[in-house]
Amino acid sequence: MTGIDGMQLPRRSPRLEWNLNTILNLLTLVGMLAGGVYIWANTTRDIEDLMKWRLSHEDYHKERLAETRAREASFNERLRAEEVRGDDVDRKIDNLTYRVTVAEQSAVSIMSFIKDLQTGFNKQATDIQVVEEILQRMEAPQQDRPPH
Repeated sequence: MTGIDGMQLPRRSPRLEWNLNTILNLLTLVGMLAGGVYIWANTTRDIEDLMKWRLSHEDYHKERLAETRAREASFNERLRAEEVRGDDVDRKIDNLTYRVTVAEQSAVSIMSFIKDLQTGFNKQATDIQVVEEILQRMEAPQQDRPPH
């Protein structure tokens, strides 16, 4: 028997056996790898989208800031122009106030002059009435005389 023992067939390598646990473990590993790749791709895409949005949003704010500054500059310019006009109007109002005051003083002096004229006219009217009465008295005896 020694000869047969020496002539034994070589042992075969163990067979690769796929049992249920091995298959489940491999499927889980493949699923996790696929999920990780999917999550990484989505996260990278989301980050890129957020960066694009951030840049566009920053540009938007820069544009709005430029518009706001332009409006402020325009408003300040108009305000300065209105202040200059306001100063002119103030001067005109002061001038008008002076003119109105002078006109009122003139009106008062004219009214005083008219009252003086009325007083003088009334005195003359009274004097004329007195003269008329005197003349009537003087003419009355002459009208009573017969003509010659």
